Amino acid sequence: MAPLTLWSVVPLFAALAQSTWVLATPMFPRNTEPRWQKELAPRASNTTNQWPYGPFKTQGRDIVNNRGDVLSWAGINWPMSGETMIPEGLEWKSVDEILDDVQSVGWNVLRMGYAIQMIDEIYERDGNDVSLEVAMIMGLGYENGTKVTNEIVRKNPSWTVQTTRFEIWSDIADKALERGIFIHPDVHVHQAKWCCSHTDGNAWFGDVHFDTSNWRRGLAYVARWAKRHPNVVSMSLRNELRSSWNRTDLGYNWPTLVGNMSAGSDAIHAANPDLLISWSGMHTTRTLRRDPGRAPAGPGLLRPRQPPLGRQGLLGAAHLPDERGRGHGHVRGRGGGAVPGRLPRAGHGGAPGCGKNLTGGDCPPPQRLTPVLLTEFGHAQDATLYDDVLQNCLVAYTQKHRVGWMVWSLAGSYRVREGVQGLGDSWGLTNFEWDGWNDAETVENYWKPWVKAMNATTKS
Repeated sequence: MAPLTLWSVVPLFAALAQSTWVLATPMFPRNTEPRWQKELAPRASNTTNQWPYGPFKTQGRDIVNNRGDVLSWAGINWPMSGETMIPEGLEWKSVDEILDDVQSVGWNVLRMGYAIQMIDEIYERDGNDVSLEVAMIMGLGYENGTKVTNEIVRKNPSWTVQTTRFEIWSDIADKALERGIFIHPDVHVHQAKWCCSHTDGNAWFGDVHFDTSNWRRGLAYVARWAKRHPNVVSMSLRNELRSSWNRTDLGYNWPTLVGNMSAGSDAIHAANPDLLISWSGMHTTRTLRRDPGRAPAGPGLLRPRQPPLGRQGLLGAAHLPDERGRGHGHVRGRGGGAVPGRLPRAGHGGAPGCGKNLTGGDCPPPQRLTPVLLTEFGHAQDATLYDDVLQNCLVAYTQKHRVGWMVWSLAGSYRVREGVQGLGDSWGLTNFEWDGWNDAETVENYWKPWVKAMNATTKS
């Protein structure tokens, strides 16, 4: 993907007040509810009188808990959307050790990207989740899958080969709660694989591997699962929406985006009205601005009605990798002045800094203030961080204007990525074996000071 030099995050929320959609058919039949959801009887809501004092809601450009305290997030992505659909690194280190590492830096939120395929397979199995052993063998083959299964159980002895994907995720959420760490579930892809491209079948509503009914069903499933975990106060609708090059008849335009995202919001809030929902825009999440195209809306959208804002509210999500980029990136700035000028111009109305001298034009006044989170950005984990213009602009900007963020990513290696098993990643904060940091010096002198300056919300 060629580098892009302009980016924006403009509020789609005023438009939502006028435009949303009703589905033609029910989202999924009740008699196919996954078995655990019938039997476990989760809490009725995420309301608590103890930390984290949910439910949370938006208040202007802030997120606040039920006591009115403003939430500040500074976190990291922990990938789990690869072919095994189990969080990376668990064969190298226990959940407790990984979370201790996260807590040691001060990060207080984990954005955990999952695949809708994980929920599809539960419905295909009459409500039974997939076991650790089956997940590994299906993702890695029998020999390597069995080997990695045994390594994961050895590192995490409270699990067995029959422990399921959602049981593992719940265990992670419970242990994160003990440490005062939030979990932000993110629909990273539909078909489990590395993201993202225009040809991977996961790009846009109705793409080869993007069944919108199953997507809404998956959102509702995770929203119900979240009721069991008070530190899951938010979830995303979709990661990095982009045009499909497999199908050109899908209506890649604003009405299709708003209609489908509104329907997805309805699915979440019907299952769990306490959750905050993060919206991402078009063009791989580099904009929330209304697309000027006039192509007809895509399939599955009917008459407008009132917006599905729910009790708590919506968040905007933006992605901003290093301008040198690696192809998974989405929003790129040009020099240090681009971010402080264009972020507020794009709709982060609570943040000053927009003017003719920075952006080439005045900012339109915001019609609806809403929080915006920088949910994915990244860089090689080495000393070049100190001299990178964009990264250091982000450090200054997020501190000054209290913009929450989640860096990509925790994973110094992947079980399988783009067909390669045991692939290392220089952008990962951990090293290949997950037994240390990729660059301990920058963790100590770059990431820790940044997190501290964000005054990230903690359990204490």
